[in-house]
Amino acid sequence: MLLARETARDRGFDPTDARWKVAVETQRSLQGTVLAFEDRRRVLKLANGLGIRAFDANLIVALVQDRARRDEPIERIASTLALLPVASAPPARSAFSRGLAWACISAIATAIIGDTLLIIWLMFS
Repeated sequence: MLLARETARDRGFDPTDARWKVAVETQRSLQGTVLAFEDRRRVLKLANGLGIRAFDANLIVALVQDRARRDEPIERIASTLALLPVASAPPARSAFSRGLAWACISAIATAIIGDTLLIIWLMFS
């Protein structure tokens, strides 16, 4: 663990790393040292989209808030972020959810067409 910590400190942190993106977005969303509930939800949604587990995302938020309370630069948490698991691939939408979306769209389109035809029938008959 000490070796991982030293390695992270030596190599710097990749700005395209998902963990770092969540940390930077958290810092942008802070109001002083407080992260509003809506902002926290948005940051956690971003983390989920980047493939970061909810537990790790909340840990990143806590690290950034603690850094803000200590009035330290965000770069100081890079070594700790490196200890967190690397983000997995973002969750793919399943075939079921795509099928469900198309089913909803087709149901709405059918309802609109049906209503339009009913209105025409009532007006002209």
